[in-house]
Amino acid sequence: MEEKIKTLIKDVVKLNYDISLSDINLEKPPKKDLWDYAFWCFLLSRELKKNPNQISIELADLLKSQADIQFTNASWPYLNIKVANNQFSSIFIDLYTNKDKLIWNNEYNSETIVIDYIWANVWKPLHIGHMCTPNQGQTMVNLYRKLWYKVIADTHIGDWWIIFGKLITAYKLWWDRDKLQENAIDYLMELYIKITEEIEKDVSLEQTTRDEFKLLSEWNLESVALWKEFTSYSIKSVQLQLDRLNIKPDYNIWESFYEWLNFPKMEDYPDLKYTMTDIVNELIEKKIATRNEDNSVWVEFDENTKMPSCMLQKRDWTHWYFAADLAAIKYRMENWNPAKIVYFVDVRQQLHLKQAFEIAKNAGWINRDNWENTELFHAYNGFISLKDWAMSTRKWRIIRLDKLLDEAEERAKKIILEKRDDIVWEELIELSKIIWIWAIKYGYLKKSRETDVIFDWDEFMSFEWNSGPYIQYAYVRSIRILEKADIQFEKNKNDNLIFENNEETELIKLLGNYGEVIAQTAKFNMPHYLCTYAYELTKAFNSLYNTVHILNEQDETKKISRLKLIQLFSLILKDTFKLLGIDMPEKM
Repeated sequence: MEEKIKTLIKDVVKLNYDISLSDINLEKPPKKDLWDYAFWCFLLSRELKKNPNQISIELADLLKSQADIQFTNASWPYLNIKVANNQFSSIFIDLYTNKDKLIWNNEYNSETIVIDYIWANVWKPLHIGHMCTPNQGQTMVNLYRKLWYKVIADTHIGDWWIIFGKLITAYKLWWDRDKLQENAIDYLMELYIKITEEIEKDVSLEQTTRDEFKLLSEWNLESVALWKEFTSYSIKSVQLQLDRLNIKPDYNIWESFYEWLNFPKMEDYPDLKYTMTDIVNELIEKKIATRNEDNSVWVEFDENTKMPSCMLQKRDWTHWYFAADLAAIKYRMENWNPAKIVYFVDVRQQLHLKQAFEIAKNAGWINRDNWENTELFHAYNGFISLKDWAMSTRKWRIIRLDKLLDEAEERAKKIILEKRDDIVWEELIELSKIIWIWAIKYGYLKKSRETDVIFDWDEFMSFEWNSGPYIQYAYVRSIRILEKADIQFEKNKNDNLIFENNEETELIKLLGNYGEVIAQTAKFNMPHYLCTYAYELTKAFNSLYNTVHILNEQDETKKISRLKLIQLFSLILKDTFKLLGIDMPEKM
């Protein structure tokens, strides 16, 4: 309905003032029980050189005769609009008839989008920071697929550079294969900490670790065998934790893949055509990069970009991580020709990715079919930390993700037992997983990805207001109502529906906005838009539930109308949470 009213205003303005409005915003009026939408007339005031109050009076008069509008009102700079009640019945019938699609007027999109996310490391356990990029990225993977894009979800996990020299050195000194096989991430973290402490005591070990990494870069068979063990075991360890959050990438194309042609692949992704060495040489040939006398290779940017220089290759001929990210861009363009590559990685990488994007642009890699460029987008996130407890990798103060989720389950059991004394153990275990791990996930995703987040147990594990359990409880309530009603709705029989209450029309307006919310979420890569929508939808449903009769409504037409409205609410709310990667419980 909102889009329909926007179009109506644009048409009236064009016809009467000869002004074309490309886009306008409709606001929520203060008195929602009286008006549905408000239009800020200051938008026209400058061009028409009129007082905004006069414009609102004129528009109120011009629009009041429209069939879709019941009342208009001028309130100084605002034009208030009340939509005719019969329009909401028409809107709902259209939504309900197409409810199986959930996004209306949607057509197959043949374009590809690559999502680069997760950014874990072979040697480091997933930590509280991995509530960020994995959950943000997976939401957008789910959403773009709903919009019928072909999506390539790639973890881009770190398994290269000098850290691997440290791990190989440590493993040769203190190796324990049983520990490696049992829990690769924990054991490799243990080795990393130990070798780092030993280097502080014996600085000569630093050069040993560099020599080990150089051997790996030169395809030393023993080094490659160790790399493969470390990486394959780590993939399994990482995925165990990601599974708990419904995060499922398509590929684990680790950084090492871009170092050598025919480097062992872990999965069935396309073969590599251009290595990091090829990338560096190409950039030198195109005079984008320069090799110095010490054999290091650097890129100097045009002074107009105001970006500092960056290194691609060190003087010992090993590559810096810039080379891997550039090789990844070219690899993705060569194999998938995407319309967009979206990077979900924290705000600290802004400069790095800006430099990488500029180099790819100057190298001509992002041209698509000779008619447009691939969009390279950094969907950065702020930091997340526990209340009164900061994380520091350097000090080995890591808030591990598995421990965080385990604690959530234990806290959940106590909360559930306080609320229900009839619950059996199996149901308690299931509910503690379904509700409270998702409570943590929702608690993070509801925040704008661009802000820093303080993880507060009391906020994240609340049953009140804008929380996962609050929304899940509304969903469970809605399906219980439908079960109790036990009505089989006749197909294509929607012509006698009646919606007269403000609570009904408010819920219909929100349900009708689902497609627009999805479009805006995709446009800005902002998953919290979906959370805000789910919360507003839930509040509208609860308002309806607490205001009107449903199961005991005597008027059969009104009863059927409300039950169908609740059915559509439950379907769209569940679908919204599905995009967020959050399951809905069937009972609470």
